[in-house]
Amino acid sequence: MDTKLFNELKESIRQMKAIEKGDLAPARVRVVNPDNDVTQARVQLGLTQETFAKLLGTPVGTIRSWEQGRRQPPPSAKVLMRVATKYPKQVFECAEEAASYKGQL
Repeated sequence: MDTKLFNELKESIRQMKAIEKGDLAPARVRVVNPDNDVTQARVQLGLTQETFAKLLGTPVGTIRSWEQGRRQPPPSAKVLMRVATKYPKQVFECAEEAASYKGQL
């Protein structure tokens, strides 16, 4: 093994142990908040992540990233989620109409 790589590995192990003891702060902390607005909106609408993604016109991976707090939805998606939770019947009707016209454009 390369000496430089070995020394970097040893240093990272030393840092890991120091972080565990509380002697060193981690370089970054990721906070996962499953009770965020995206999850609440999806659950309130009774949708799976896959169906919610289709409703918003976004990949399911994006929904997962929003729900896990890795990314934030853009303002337009936030507005659509608010409208959907306030007027679910109308949003679902519009989504169904849009899906029926999709192949005809």
